[in-house]
Amino acid sequence: MIAATNRNLEEMIASGTFREDLYYRLNVVTIEIPPLRKRRDDIPATIEHYLARYAHEHQRKKISFSKEAWSALLRYDYPGNVANLRTSCSVR
Repeated sequence: MIAATNRNLEEMIASGTFREDLYYRLNVVTIEIPPLRKRRDDIPATIEHYLARYAHEHQRKKISFSKEAWSALLRYDYPGNVANLRTSCSVR
């Protein structure tokens, strides 16, 4: 099982809002992935991936962005991480 959260589970255990036994059952191997805003070099490849994916899924030609759009996409902080980026790239 793979589980992910953006919450501090140790603090939640201390406050009694998360079960300690469940935490230790889930926390066998921890993989920390920095937020997308700290991995800016990953943004272009991730955008290209989702553009190609949506084009294929919707049987459409892959779209491209203007330089201004690329600039805006690269400057954005993506508070929702990759899910937020994925929404930005969806083909409608």
